Amino acid sequence: MIGENVRIVDWGIEQWNNFYHAIFHSKTPESAIVIIHNDGVPIKVVHTKDGSRPELKERFSDCCQIQDMMKAIYREEDVKTVYAVAYPAIRRIFTRFERTVDCDANYIKQLFSLKDAISCEFGHGITQYPAGSHWLADFEYKTVKKLFASAPDNALVMLTIFSGQDIWTNWIIGIEGGTITLITTLDVIKPKIGSTGDWRRECRQITDGVKKQFGVKPLSFFMDHETFRGLIEAKGKLRFFADALSTKKIVSKALPIKYRIMLFLRRIFPK
Repeated sequence: MIGENVRIVDWGIEQWNNFYHAIFHSKTPESAIVIIHNDGVPIKVVHTKDGSRPELKERFSDCCQIQDMMKAIYREEDVKTVYAVAYPAIRRIFTRFERTVDCDANYIKQLFSLKDAISCEFGHGITQYPAGSHWLADFEYKTVKKLFASAPDNALVMLTIFSGQDIWTNWIIGIEGGTITLITTLDVIKPKIGSTGDWRRECRQITDGVKKQFGVKPLSFFMDHETFRGLIEAKGKLRFFADALSTKKIVSKALPIKYRIMLFLRRIFPK
């Protein structure tokens, strides 16, 4: 899926940060506290925003059970979740990862091997309060693989997400021979494209600018931040995506003819 010599051009931490938070956070990044313990005895307490919090370990040291400590910290600290990670679970995660990882696979598949090793510990070596499902458990490699498989080969695919009339984040991905060979953003386009009057009207201009830069018209998708969040959270993502395309909440340029026919039929026969 990822080429060995992938080119990363004008790709900054802000683009990745915005994309990450567009997927996992609806407004502001949600914080959590992680308690690393050995047989119920806290070793380290870490806040995902503030870093190490040794005073929490001292303040709640009188809690008899790790679950009691998790509940007490949750009540007093402004966080969404408190995790408790047993020290032996860390070793099991890396042992499982070493046993299952395919060193010859692309690095995205290797990351999913690590994800699976971590997911296996939820409910065992890793517990959380309040209890609930975790996105890692449902994030499947085959889903990501299908998304890339649906894209035409030897093409540019562009995703642009807007916040108001400003570009929130943008990714341009080049695919050749079934692998990603290029990752870049609109920052590579000169002159730079910034705020737009009406992003639905500016889609063609943005697409043409990318075509002029790379010599290939990209398969482009444009949407606002709220629509993208709805797509990520939807259980039936394909249906949500098709509905959003039909209602112009998602605007697409250079969509392959077979998908345009499907959308046309969907508008005629909505049910």
